[in-house]
Amino acid sequence: MPYTTTHVLVAIIAIELFREYFFKNNKKFPRYYILIAAIAGVFPDIEYLIRMSYHERFFLHSLFVPLIFALLGLFALRLKINSKYLGKKHMNLSFVLFIFAAGSLIHLGLDAIFVETLMPFYPISEYAIGFELVSKIKSNYQELVLPIVDALLLFFWIMWMQFKLKIDDYF
Repeated sequence: MPYTTTHVLVAIIAIELFREYFFKNNKKFPRYYILIAAIAGVFPDIEYLIRMSYHERFFLHSLFVPLIFALLGLFALRLKINSKYLGKKHMNLSFVLFIFAAGSLIHLGLDAIFVETLMPFYPISEYAIGFELVSKIKSNYQELVLPIVDALLLFFWIMWMQFKLKIDDYF
C-alpha cells in the first residue's frame, strides 16, 4: 500500500490543480477544500483501524464508497442541502461530498497502481484488479520505490507552492 503521505499529497495536488485551472477564485473554491481532499485521500484506510489488519481490505476499498459519496453529493446539490457553518466558510456540502468521492477514488487508484490488487465491486464480487508496479521492480530496490514517489510528490508540491502560489508572499 502506498504511504499515507502519498495518498495525502496526490489528493492535495489533484484538488489544487483542479482549483487552479477550473475555478481560480478563493470565494468559489476556498482552500478549505484542499484540507478536505487530504482527509478524503486517506479515508478508505480507516478500515484498518476498525479491522486492525493490513491484509484484509473490504468495503471502504471498493468503488461503492466513491459512488456513495458522489450520489450523496448529487442529492445535496439537487435538494440544495447545505450547512450554515459551511456557508460561512464559502463552502458547499455537495462539493465536500464530491471531494470525498474524488479523494476515495484517488486512494483506490494509488493502491491498485503501486502495491495491491483492488476488489472494485466487493462485497458483490471478489473480482480483483491491480497493476502492482512495485512488485515488478527488482526486489533489491522495491523498498525504495514508495519513498522516492513521496519525495518526488513533495518536491513537486513545494515547487508548486513556491512558484505558482507565491507562498513566500505569506511570510
